[in-house]
Amino acid sequence: MNYPLVSVIVPCYNVEQYLPQCIDSILNQTYQNLEVWLVDDGSPDRCGEICDEYAKKDARIKVINKKNGGLADARNVALDVMTGEYVVFVDSDDYISPTHIEGLYHLIEKYGADVSVNTFCSFYEGSSPNPSPKSTKDWVLDGLHATEMMFYQEHFDNTAWGKMYKVSLFDGIRYPKGLLFEDLPTTYRLLLKANKVVFNDEQSYFYLLRSNSIEGAAFSPHKLDSGLRLMALMDKDRDKLQAIIKSYNCRIVSFAFHLLLQMPNGYEHRKDLERRIKMIRLSVLMDNRARKKARIACLLSFIGFGVVQKLFNKVKTRK
Repeated sequence: MNYPLVSVIVPCYNVEQYLPQCIDSILNQTYQNLEVWLVDDGSPDRCGEICDEYAKKDARIKVINKKNGGLADARNVALDVMTGEYVVFVDSDDYISPTHIEGLYHLIEKYGADVSVNTFCSFYEGSSPNPSPKSTKDWVLDGLHATEMMFYQEHFDNTAWGKMYKVSLFDGIRYPKGLLFEDLPTTYRLLLKANKVVFNDEQSYFYLLRSNSIEGAAFSPHKLDSGLRLMALMDKDRDKLQAIIKSYNCRIVSFAFHLLLQMPNGYEHRKDLERRIKMIRLSVLMDNRARKKARIACLLSFIGFGVVQKLFNKVKTRK
């Protein structure tokens, strides 16, 4: 049987200590018909050298050296030149199990899907992942209801990685350059174009939790600016999302609280986020599918956003 070519895109920036494990895990896949795009995004460390060294050892590896443009730009550059029928993303500080790509392709082939999704196992530096056994159930959804599940953060979220996409879905779609959280306004647009999306809960992607990751990094004006601009981008699709608008509201509330609770008191855009939450908090509070902590935050916000902030700070201090 001739298996289709799968492109694997790995943006690389300042991760020299993690990169060899990431690349090795890709090269050791049971699914072998791969082209691996290592994008050195102007990294100040040895990432570029490491990429070039691996390219000499395995003809499947292609290296792109470019000026720093951010994660979205690195992915886009590879998307523009890749030749695979399907594409998978792996972040360069993470790694994947030997059957990760084979498992994702098997789901696509079995159900005739455009996107396949599995889940991940997170771990801290100095520890090893301990994945849970997978169930035997596969969830097969149309694009709209897969988007709804993702907005509710049920089973899977909006990360670019942990998924296999039919490349044609990216026609007219790219990650927004220069912004953080670039997969938030992109993944749902890909799912909406998909005829069928299949999900299995196998934890074959191993996600490293780092304090200096985008999610874990401290508040910054760039983080806020990215968040506000991305929510504005997503709002342009509200009409397309009316059938699942409650799930959209839940995702926006969760994201808005994520930004708000990191923001210093008195910051100029704090009121903008509070107004946005006030517009949809009742919808989220009354939605039984909404995440419990989002509903609690919405409920407490009726007393005052300061109450939510104090509770968040207390929980954070205990961790």
